[in-house]
Amino acid sequence: MQYISSEGVGSVAVVTMARGKANALNEPMVDELNQAIADAASDESVRAVVLAGSGVRFFSGGFDVAEVFAYDRHRMTEFFGRFIDLYEAIYHMSKPIVAAVTGHAYAGGAILAVACDFRVMAEGEFGFAVNEINLGFMLPSGMIRMVIDAVGFRQGFEMLLTGRSISPATALQIGLAVEIAKSEAVVERALDHARTLAEKPPSAFAGVKRSLRSISAGASTGISDRETLADFIDQWFSPEAETRKRALIKSLER
Repeated sequence: MQYISSEGVGSVAVVTMARGKANALNEPMVDELNQAIADAASDESVRAVVLAGSGVRFFSGGFDVAEVFAYDRHRMTEFFGRFIDLYEAIYHMSKPIVAAVTGHAYAGGAILAVACDFRVMAEGEFGFAVNEINLGFMLPSGMIRMVIDAVGFRQGFEMLLTGRSISPATALQIGLAVEIAKSEAVVERALDHARTLAEKPPSAFAGVKRSLRSISAGASTGISDRETLADFIDQWFSPEAETRKRALIKSLER
């Protein structure tokens, strides 16, 4: 794989994103992540997973603005559909999965982190934001549910409507992070949490997790965000979103 590495550490698979300084998500990287997560899910020797970002500045900055924002409607539909497959596979994985948030996590990168069962974050001046509202479109309902699962309704309500960036210390306070650690120790601490979870009886863990996800989903159990993909794409290419995306690209060129 070009952008993703997968390493076995005992019974834990460590899946690491490594694409440039921000681990920005594009079509090939999402495809590789889908494959790595599927491989970990099907490998009987893997009892838990850690999802990490390479380096000490970013977990993932989200979609690659220069590349993904240039996708036409057909390619964006294909790309975002596979991104849905990715975060839903993480969210519904029967095995424990812990995010080692090694730095900033924004937009799509933050979504991958909230899809995991637990998050260990690097202490310091890092930001975590589900900030898609600032680009002029709403998230699919499954994404919204994952955020609420991670932090509860009131905190999720505020995070999603303001798009504000929160610090690791705040993430720990509101329950988004299970622990904060020095940058160089984040992956190891995530591994420790994954190892503890890996010791749980697999069928019992999978069953409890499935029940919890079902309670959270309520009436929408079994419904994929792919069912509203066309609605999301309409918003992505709406005049309001196009104006916001152009402004973001321009700000990054300064």
